[in-house]
Amino acid sequence: MSGSKEDSRRASSDWRDFFWNPRTHELLGRTATSWGLVLLFYLVFYLFLAGLFALTMYILLLTLDDYKPTWQDRLGTPGERDEPGYHGDAAR
Repeated sequence: MSGSKEDSRRASSDWRDFFWNPRTHELLGRTATSWGLVLLFYLVFYLFLAGLFALTMYILLLTLDDYKPTWQDRLGTPGERDEPGYHGDAAR
C-alpha cells in the first residue's frame, strides 16, 4: 500500500514539475523564449489570414455596382409566365 502512495506523490511531483519547473524555468515544457516564438508565429499567421480576408472582401466589393443588382430573379411584368413549353392560348 505504501508503494502506491509513493507512486502517487511521484506522479503529482512530475506533473507539477511539468507545469512549472523551477530548475529550468520552463512552463509546460517550454522556456519563455520558446513561448514568445510560438506567440509571434500565431500573431503573424492570424494577421496574414485577416489581411487575406480583408483583401478578398475588398476585391469582391469592387466588382459590385451600387446602383444595379447583379442578379435579377423577378419577372419583368406582373402576370408574365416563365414555364417551359408554355405558349399562351395559342398552344391549345
